[in-house]
Amino acid sequence: MMIKKIDIPSIRDSVYMQMREMILDGVWAPGTRIDLNQLAAEFGVSKTPLNEAIQMLIREGILAVKPRSGTFVSALDLDEILETFDFRLILEKGAAEAILANASAPILRGLETLNDRMAEIAENPGSLEDYRRMLRLDDEFHQKIMFLSGNAQLIEHYEQLSARLMLMRMIGTFSPKDYKATISDHRAILAALRSGEWEAFSAASATHVANAKAKVRRGLGSASTK
Repeated sequence: MMIKKIDIPSIRDSVYMQMREMILDGVWAPGTRIDLNQLAAEFGVSKTPLNEAIQMLIREGILAVKPRSGTFVSALDLDEILETFDFRLILEKGAAEAILANASAPILRGLETLNDRMAEIAENPGSLEDYRRMLRLDDEFHQKIMFLSGNAQLIEHYEQLSARLMLMRMIGTFSPKDYKATISDHRAILAALRSGEWEAFSAASATHVANAKAKVRRGLGSASTK
């Protein structure tokens, strides 16, 4: 991915968005040290907007500062990853209670469309960009569940997790078989929302999170059984 010089009004936000995209697309892997002088030169910006953008990414949990060492893409600790997925599950179960009270075909159509787009990619996957598109669509699917709840607190908490969850997904294995498993999990979640059964949604979401954890474990080569 080529770094583009920033020449539009909101310099800080533009730097933030481009850095965020590079991290979440895997251009900078977890643990990568960010050379701030080089980055400022490549972006063609001063240190001030760059530092402000970095602070935004630190608050999202995808950059970290190590004293006397520098700024790094956040390293991924397995226990923290698994706990984050568990927290997402808690948020989605809370969102489901609100959605089920008002679930209808038009309300759920956006979720179905996202999953259908994932299914199209799964029919003929192969490129790194396919992988990235799947991750983005998966993130959109779960964000939409939060938005459909209409609960501002749930939405805010999920948005705080979103970037870190994307970073975590990047280290999971994602073969064509994994693509299809994710789509199948989403279909089970959608079926539960259509049926209005919270218990079915809870079970489908728990299965989906368990599968996500398994992919991360394989990606890290860990034998953890948490």
